[in-house]
Parts: sequence; C-alpha cells; structure tokens
Amino acid sequence: MSDPSPLYRVGRDTFETDEIRLQKALERYNEGKGLIGGDPSRRPGGIRPLPEQFSRAFRLLGAAPEKLERLHRFLQEAPLEIEIGSGRGEFILDWAAQHPDRHFLTFEVKTKLALRIAKRAQKQGLTNLWVSDDDARYTLPRLLNPASVDVFHILFPDPWWKPKHQVRRVFTPPFIDVLALLLRPTGLLRVATDVPGYARQIQQLLESHPDFVGPLPELAERFSAATPTDRQVFCDEIGRPYEYLYFVKR
Repeated sequence: MSDPSPLYRVGRDTFETDEIRLQKALERYNEGKGLIGGDPSRRPGGIRPLPEQFSRAFRLLGAAPEKLERLHRFLQEAPLEIEIGSGRGEFILDWAAQHPDRHFLTFEVKTKLALRIAKRAQKQGLTNLWVSDDDARYTLPRLLNPASVDVFHILFPDPWWKPKHQVRRVFTPPFIDVLALLLRPTGLLRVATDVPGYARQIQQLLESHPDFVGPLPELAERFSAATPTDRQVFCDEIGRPYEYLYFVKR
C-alpha cells in the first residue's frame, strides 16, 4: 500500500457561521445531512470493500455479524478511548502502544489513510486498536452504549469554512450531545485546532452545554508523552499557533 501524504493548507484567516443556514441544515441532521460517507449507501461509487486481511478494520453497515460481535466484545473489555479524524494515525498508533491496558477505536473517513493505520497496527502487533473509515457521527451513537467512553480525542478537525458546508463540522450541537451521552462521568474530551475562530466556537458550545466542565488546561500534563499529529507537526514547522482544549463530563 502506498504511503498517502496529506497536503496541508493554512486556510482562511476568518471563520464564520451562518446561524440561519446552519439551523436549517441541522433540522435535517437525523436524515444524514452533512455526513461524509458515514452510511455506505451514501458513499461515492467505486468505494471498494475493506480488505479481509485487516481483521480490526470495519464499516458498521455491511460488516459481518461475527466481526461486529468481536468488535462489541472489544469495546467492553477495557477502558475505551476514541479518536475522530486520525489522519495518518501518528498519534493513535503510538498512544495505543504506550497503553496496552486500554482499548482504542479510531475513525478516518479517507479509506486509504484508515487502511494505512490498520496495516501499521497489524505490523506493530497492536491488538488494542480498531480502525474504521465510517463517519463517526453516524456510527458512534449506533455502536456504543451511553457512558462507555473514557476519552475522546478530536485533534485538528476540518473547520469546513464555507457556509454551505458548516453542518459537516464535528462540533455542532447534535454531535456534542452524542459525545456527552457516550462519555462516562468525569470522562475527557480533548480537542485541538489551529483555527482561532473555530477554537472560540468550540469553547463556547462546550461551555454552554450542561454536561461539560472546562476548559481545564491543567489536564494537558496527562498527555505530555503523546506523539503529535501530522497537522501539529506542520503547524510547528511553519510557526502557526494552535490550541488544545480539555473538557470533562460532569
């Protein structure tokens, strides 16, 4: 498999939300409005099935019952951490290797990148990491029980600048409700972004949510040994500032 190298861009200097347009889109959220391949029936033509040799890579719809049974057992057998938007997986692969007593689930909608992570995890002998190219917003509420996640990592999510695309942002009220439902009490939501306007919007949404407390910058120490994502490395190389936000479920 080739080594896909994402091309990073700085993006716009301004970040805006069209509240009226967003609200209209969110009224259709439960119909799948804004999903990025979360439902295989909505995927563009030509997306191939996941290779069978990756026993810990899955799509929720269309997965064999025995694979889903193994996945459900895996999700319940140890404290669970989930990453949404893993890119090439530099963070999650190392973090899973550092914490063999915990289980990890990572989502990356770009299939080539998701399979690259699965291949590397298999090569490294990591048995505590599963990978999916589903849209996490579709799969998580259908896959997990309430209060079943210890940590969510959402690091440098796509800000989707254009007003017509803003419903695709991970941080919208309906999905924040899902995160709150799935986190256990005192569970952690760890977020990073290099888009100042998005950082402020995320913080405002989480501060106004009844189930979250934060931001709590003192929690950064807990992740001092974490490998940076490729996006963070890119920002460091060009001197672009970024921000980490830590919130805890009440």
